[in-house]
Amino acid sequence: MASTKKQKREALSVQRLINEVLVQNLGIPAHNVVNDATFQKYTGSLRPDILISNMPYANDPNDPNDESRFVGNLICYVEAKDITCKINDSDWKDAISQGKVKAPKLGLHYFGVTNCNITYFYNLNGDRLSLNGNPISEFQTMDVLRIIKKQTETDAGTSDIDMGVDALTAVSEAVFNSKLWQLKNIYRAIDFENNTKKIDFTVGLISMEYYEEKAKIDGDFDESRQWWSTAKELPDSTIASALVGYIDDLTGDDSEFKEFSAPVEVVKAHISGSNPLVKASQLREIYDVVDSMRPLHGTGFDLFGAVYEAFANSKEKKDFGEYFTRRHYTHIFAKLLLGNRDRYNPDAEFTIIDPFVGTGGMLTEAYKVLRSNFEKSNTMTCEAKEFLSSKCFYGIDLRSENASRSKLNMFLVGDGHNHIYSDDSLIPAKKDGKEVITGKSGTYDYVITNPPYGQGTILADTVFLSSRRMEVAAICRAIDLLKIDGRACIVTPDGVLENPSFQSFREELMLTCEIQAIISLPKFAFAPYTKEKTYALFLKKRYERFHIADPVQSKSSYEERRQNGRFQTTPIWMYIVDNDGFANSDKRYPTRLRGNDQHWLHDEVSGWVDGDGMEHVSQLEERWNTRYDDEATSGTTWQSEDGSEVKRRKGGNITMSLVLKDPYLTLLPERYLRPYDPHFVTPEEFQHELSVIKETIDISQSANDAAPDDSVEAEDYQARNKPVKDILDCLSGNTGLTEELIYNMSGMPGPRYEVLTASTQADTAMGFIPQCNIPSSNGQTRPLKTFSGKEGLLVVRKGKAGGTRFLSKGNYAINDDAYILSVKDNCPYKVDLRWFSIAYKSEFLAYASNSDNGTWNKTGFFENVTIDIPSLEEQQELIDTVSKAQKLAEQLDLAQCRLNALLNKEIDLPNTGR
Repeated sequence: MASTKKQKREALSVQRLINEVLVQNLGIPAHNVVNDATFQKYTGSLRPDILISNMPYANDPNDPNDESRFVGNLICYVEAKDITCKINDSDWKDAISQGKVKAPKLGLHYFGVTNCNITYFYNLNGDRLSLNGNPISEFQTMDVLRIIKKQTETDAGTSDIDMGVDALTAVSEAVFNSKLWQLKNIYRAIDFENNTKKIDFTVGLISMEYYEEKAKIDGDFDESRQWWSTAKELPDSTIASALVGYIDDLTGDDSEFKEFSAPVEVVKAHISGSNPLVKASQLREIYDVVDSMRPLHGTGFDLFGAVYEAFANSKEKKDFGEYFTRRHYTHIFAKLLLGNRDRYNPDAEFTIIDPFVGTGGMLTEAYKVLRSNFEKSNTMTCEAKEFLSSKCFYGIDLRSENASRSKLNMFLVGDGHNHIYSDDSLIPAKKDGKEVITGKSGTYDYVITNPPYGQGTILADTVFLSSRRMEVAAICRAIDLLKIDGRACIVTPDGVLENPSFQSFREELMLTCEIQAIISLPKFAFAPYTKEKTYALFLKKRYERFHIADPVQSKSSYEERRQNGRFQTTPIWMYIVDNDGFANSDKRYPTRLRGNDQHWLHDEVSGWVDGDGMEHVSQLEERWNTRYDDEATSGTTWQSEDGSEVKRRKGGNITMSLVLKDPYLTLLPERYLRPYDPHFVTPEEFQHELSVIKETIDISQSANDAAPDDSVEAEDYQARNKPVKDILDCLSGNTGLTEELIYNMSGMPGPRYEVLTASTQADTAMGFIPQCNIPSSNGQTRPLKTFSGKEGLLVVRKGKAGGTRFLSKGNYAINDDAYILSVKDNCPYKVDLRWFSIAYKSEFLAYASNSDNGTWNKTGFFENVTIDIPSLEEQQELIDTVSKAQKLAEQLDLAQCRLNALLNKEIDLPNTGR
């Protein structure tokens, strides 16, 4: 009996591991994972526990190649034990023995062992595997598994897997996020005052663990003192006092960690005292999770940003938007800006500044890119480490808490925190801030920043534009900080590049700088933090700018440069990023589908690993390096998120002659690569568009067309007073049928079903999904419910409850917000569902709660409603009459949409200085 219970517990633990860690956190498609299946041809009666393949497994008895295709593309095999199994106990050692036998039969030269909490990987000699010198203790992403497979095939005895910076970033963050998920589950039982306390508590604990790692690496580890590891073997009752002792050492006057004390003080406050918020048993659980994150040294990512994304709510994320840049963007921007710094040269040291540093995401990525470049070129000497640690990086932020978080982030990524201060970069008022901004103005080799946007209070320092827009002032400051020939990457909203009022500012940019590239980012690139349309502006400084301190001299210099032909002459590389690895909506779920060679289908900014384990840079970086131009092919073809084929221009080298033809010197990539609808319009353009809209509809004529010739009188009835439950069937929706599930299932074979939701509009389907199983909250799955072969009537269950939409014959599935009604197969009457929805509209609405987010009472409707059924001819007369009115409504809706779009544009008034 005990053995049976253990087997059930183990099976449940493995299923949770697959669903919650492998699929949800590591992004491995569910249909690429097989659990406890028999592959007689390969392993005989031995059943491998977890298998992961490059190819999906449909378990289709009608497909003779299904099994061989899955196993032939296998990239990982893991033996799974119960969660009570301890590392190196008899069960663990038995799993290692099984792995050595089964892995070769499956064509692999390595295997894994897991207790559904900790996972080790081994080569066939039984040696534990490491990644870049760090022992593996967690499940890995598919990219990393491919790299492990390739390198163990090449060298069966290898125990250290070497990865590049892109792959290492992906695995570090994916594994780290899976640990944050574990913490979330524990935190549900702890009543933190707010999310900020929860975030600082988490950051504090992680930084405590990391600091011990750093002390050991630096040779500063004193075994006589309290450390993070001191608490590892202690009973639960004394773990808090051990950690408090460690915190007291960390925050002492002689500690280098003292300036980062804020988050660890939050930890101390929550675990100490007579009645601590975090109880001893909870602290033990939290400690074990954080301890299993090690090694953190060398992972090199924005720690605070990762924790913030995991724990902040949507409102806090929106409030935080101006201080945060998504990490996959900070990484690629740093790579593009610093790509030529491929080795350390003591005679050519350089400096990098982020004058709006936020929590340090840009600088941490810059540090990581440079460290990787130096290591690849074998120039990561002690002198190079000192350079990165104390000479290279500078940062300023207006908010002191952001400056502190940035310093901690840099300290954890490998240091470089020495020159990060709290001040206003536009008007520095403190000694350190003044020294960094004005004392060293014009001395930085690189600026990399995502400044705040919107109306500010400080007048931008530019001669030709009177503006208090923060992005304009920030660009001016960034250019002033650069040396001549210094380069910058600045994230900016579209107004700087398009607003006609900023035409003179754009002219100044091209007179003082060489704009090397402008990269258009997706509309929702930084959602939910902000939904502002943004661009990455890459420029090189050629001359000093024109300053308002001496407007006469500045304008004279300006005219001289113009007359002497010192306007930029080099083309600008413009590129449009359509897919960045997240859904192109405010949902922003990961879009991780891959092509046959395992390249990302919907991620242009992340590196990837092919099916053979070879690493590749991102599509954006590859195209940056070649200055990709698809003019000759009239565009680039790709597959959109909904599976349709798209062909549009993406990149091109835009000549200055083309830019100068535009009277406003517009610099939007969309302006030159794709037909676009400008956000800013002049009053004349506004009036013209309004006139065009008026001409598209003749309301008086349309109204006459819609008027019925005669009133409809139903005299010929097929039946009267018939219960609706005898006439109609009802299909309920599918719980868990989300956009993310639809996307992830899009690669599966089989006929597609159009997924409908609560909308009664014909053009608002969620997408298409094949027949599949839908996961439920308890870890089980259930078949997708579908509707095919007959006409139907969609009824909104939740939202605009009681609303209806007629469905012609087709293949449909619905989410849980709607029902589909259909005429029973054995109904003796002829019923047109279009007529039914018109004639009994009030009955549908009568069983809906009266609110914008109401619900529809299906049971009440079917139990109480009776109907009279006229002849099919009279049903059609009513349908025709209402159809005319619906066509008029469609015309009015179209005109209203065009009017709304026009009213959402900003009317530019010349010389307003906006």
